[in-house]
Amino acid sequence: MDSRFKKGQSGNPKGPPRQAARQMSTASLFRKVANEQVAIELDGRKVTMTRWEALLRQIQTLALNKNAGAARLLHQLRKQYPGSAAPGDKIITVVSDNDMKL
Repeated sequence: MDSRFKKGQSGNPKGPPRQAARQMSTASLFRKVANEQVAIELDGRKVTMTRWEALLRQIQTLALNKNAGAARLLHQLRKQYPGSAAPGDKIITVVSDNDMKL
């Protein structure tokens, strides 16, 4: 009797086909990276925070140091994520040179 396989050989020696790696959406990848913890030196001591928080802190620092692009970005973020400060939090207002002329 003829068969397709030699005696002692399985029908699929390489096993089942591998599944393609799942593609992660850009939004999921952004959230994954943004929520990773990083160690930052803040006021001479190491602090652990998310990458997202570190980025927002950097944008705020640049805006306070008169970086116009960072000030615009900070303003856009505040408009996109409105809300009031938590009780007891400091309130920081960014004022541009044009605002000072009024």
